[in-house]
Amino acid sequence: MPCLHTESLPSLPAEGRYGVTSARRGSQGSRSKSGKKGKNGEKGSRVERNDSEKDQSVITSAGWFFSPLWTPGAKTQRLGFRVGKESEKVKAWLDDHSDSARSYFSRSSRHWVHGCVERAQAAQTLITEPRSRMTILGRRRVSHPPCVPSREHLHPATMDRPRSCLSVHQIEDPVCLDWAGGRSHRSLQSAYFPLSPCMSRSMCLPHSLSSPRPAGQCKRGESCNFMMRLFGGPIRPLQNKNICQILQHLCEITQAQRCCLSMTAVDKTGVKSLGPIFLSDEETVYGYAQAEWDKCIMGYVVSTGRPLNIRDTREDPRFQIELYEREEDRPMCILSVPILNHKKEVLSSHMVLFGLILENSQLCESSEQESKRNQVLLELAQLVSHDYPSVDDMLSKLAAVILPVTQAQFCTVFISDDNSMVGPFSKMVHIEHKENDCSVQYSTRDYDSNDISYAYAVHVRNSMEMLNIVNSSAQISKLSQIKTLIGTPLRGKQGDNVIGVCQLVNKVALTETDVFSQADEHLLEDFAVYCALGLQKFNTQQRADKTRAKLAVTKEVLSYQISALQEEIDALEEAVIPSADSFRLLDFSFSDFDMSQIAMTQAVVRMFLDLNLPQEFSIDYKILCQWVLSVQKCYRSNVVYHNWSHALRTAQCMFVMLQTKELKSNFSSLEVLALMIASLCHDLDHRGVNNSYIERSNQPLAQLYGHSSLEHHHYDMCLLILNNPGSQILSSLSLKEYRACVQMIEKNILATDLAIYIEKRAKFFKLAQNNSCLWTDEGHRELLGSMLMTASDICAITKPWPVQKQIAELVATEFYAQGDREKCEFNIQPMEVMDRENSTRLPHMQVAYIDGICSPLYEALASICESCSPLKEGCRRNRKHWQQLADSGENEERIKTKGKTDGEREEAS
Repeated sequence: MPCLHTESLPSLPAEGRYGVTSARRGSQGSRSKSGKKGKNGEKGSRVERNDSEKDQSVITSAGWFFSPLWTPGAKTQRLGFRVGKESEKVKAWLDDHSDSARSYFSRSSRHWVHGCVERAQAAQTLITEPRSRMTILGRRRVSHPPCVPSREHLHPATMDRPRSCLSVHQIEDPVCLDWAGGRSHRSLQSAYFPLSPCMSRSMCLPHSLSSPRPAGQCKRGESCNFMMRLFGGPIRPLQNKNICQILQHLCEITQAQRCCLSMTAVDKTGVKSLGPIFLSDEETVYGYAQAEWDKCIMGYVVSTGRPLNIRDTREDPRFQIELYEREEDRPMCILSVPILNHKKEVLSSHMVLFGLILENSQLCESSEQESKRNQVLLELAQLVSHDYPSVDDMLSKLAAVILPVTQAQFCTVFISDDNSMVGPFSKMVHIEHKENDCSVQYSTRDYDSNDISYAYAVHVRNSMEMLNIVNSSAQISKLSQIKTLIGTPLRGKQGDNVIGVCQLVNKVALTETDVFSQADEHLLEDFAVYCALGLQKFNTQQRADKTRAKLAVTKEVLSYQISALQEEIDALEEAVIPSADSFRLLDFSFSDFDMSQIAMTQAVVRMFLDLNLPQEFSIDYKILCQWVLSVQKCYRSNVVYHNWSHALRTAQCMFVMLQTKELKSNFSSLEVLALMIASLCHDLDHRGVNNSYIERSNQPLAQLYGHSSLEHHHYDMCLLILNNPGSQILSSLSLKEYRACVQMIEKNILATDLAIYIEKRAKFFKLAQNNSCLWTDEGHRELLGSMLMTASDICAITKPWPVQKQIAELVATEFYAQGDREKCEFNIQPMEVMDRENSTRLPHMQVAYIDGICSPLYEALASICESCSPLKEGCRRNRKHWQQLADSGENEERIKTKGKTDGEREEAS
């Protein structure tokens, strides 16, 4: 009874190189027929024969498939043509002589097939010749006649030409062999392999194998029509009934009672194992627990790579006789033959074609599985990118993709929770596949710690490894209906963190012995990756939603805190606003030192009224009053210089410049509104420190904005007030006007950063020097607006000397406080202007500040707008005062130094 074994994916171990051994013995037999040779000649011929066999064993299985990537150039190279100029000539000749090329490829393919069959015949001769009878327990078995022509009838080109990787049915006519061996044009549908839906009809046409001699019956002729017909048909995975027909045919030609076939597989660790067993007398497939005696004998064949012929099974220790209760059921003799892929030699013509058929079927099945897996991965990736209202809905959508592919009855996902006090899992999502309506139903419930699936999930979570189990019929009870189960952990970002466990339960198939295959394991691993990504994405989305909710609450609280009291709003609304002359708002020498807080807010309202902004943009007067009071409230009162007084002085300077005839006639009303809002809000919520300190202390503002942190924060606070209910002075603007106004406000506030001013001023100075400033140019007006913001921000340097000196002392006080904090917190030496020890050098630093920052700006501004000349003159006067203080300070220092020196001399004398 022949028990066939095939090895299609990896090659057999080195100690079982049966094909090479057969070839060597076959070559020795051929030499004995041709005559005796010397020892050296015999050795050289044997080495040459082995090299030839090694070269022929490296043909890959790709040649037996229709690859869309094949080109005529690739085909010619596989047929032995060299690469280079000669190859281009050959290709050009083939294109010009297509009929000759077609005939050539047809002959080459037929010769290659006959060469394979002839080598198999040589291997078969090894079994039947007397020399090899000792290796098979002394039993000689009469085999069927060879099914191929002898070597003497082969074309010489077959021996020398490299193998072609073209499939035979790629170049033959679409005809099919009938059972009698004749050729007839039949239907395009194969009798045993219907057309695959994945292949075009033109690629699946069954073709015949042309032979120089007419084909006859399997036992008498030189080729087996049945096997050749399967080999020449469309390439697709074999069904159980097709394998059963092949085994029945082998029983007929060997006169065996039964024939068995077992496929091999390789697990993740690289260890070979025998798979399910196919029998010739029924179409069922036995699982791993069936026919252990077959597996023992076949295991020996796998390890050695040689056939095994047992004359009496009772005398062989590998045969387990206790498995058979009745004597008549026990087999008397067994022949087990390895079926190798095309990389090794085989025993007979049937084994050659059977091996090719099985390998093609396996490769086609692997290709279909990989295609199906890629489609599943694509669908999972698309589903993960969506947003879902709950975790259950997301997992059900993902499980609906994998359940039909793996044929599992239901999927269970256990979600871990490290903070749970009950167990390792917080909840369980159960998804069941409904075959009738092709849908899934999911439910979320608390897990039962007594359930067997929970125990498996805990095991997978603790071991962090995949689990694939099969329960026997005796292990299945009313409490646990789990027949087959496969589970894998859901890993987090770190890889060693398990965030859940996914299980597929009860593979739904035609037979009860089917289990989850290695392909199902790969799919479940991929599914687990996407489930983990989906869970992490959902958790991140939940955290983001909570953060947004917290921000909304914080914004609500802040909105309340920055809103002015209703009594203050009513008082300002009902008050009579004095004129601009009363507040001296049209004078560059304006000072707020003698003004009250109420008068300061009234002065801001007067500036907006005189610029006609409420009438121009339909700003409600009460809303304007509330907005001014809210801006005043957002300036910190504990800051020495950058407070509400500084904001008022900046806005007043901008107001005076905008009232000049040059600027008033060239700026639009929207630009004037943006400049006034920006000048009043340019230092909102200032903390009394500069950007350098913000970045060095790694405050949230630095992390949020990166550069110009304070200026960005001032702008955001400005928007917060503008959008606060009751303070929306821009609510009457159109959407286009609102966007333009907000964009100009942002640019104007950012322009108050001295680093940005230094970057832009070179271009402005060049325009002023060449008198090339164009008021119609939007870029020039934007640049001028930025310079006006800086000129207003530093306008304290242009004030009358008493005011300027007092403001300079306030600035120095704020700077010294920051320097003290830097020494204490960072243990660094602060800048010279912030070091309290340099307080006596304040006049020198003021002179340097005027020369480096202030004077160039006011001179360029005066050249463009002559009405701004008072700013230049005020800056020049204050420089003289600071220079006098610097000089007097130096004289006093010299006097002190001289007096100290004279005193030391007197003491010394």
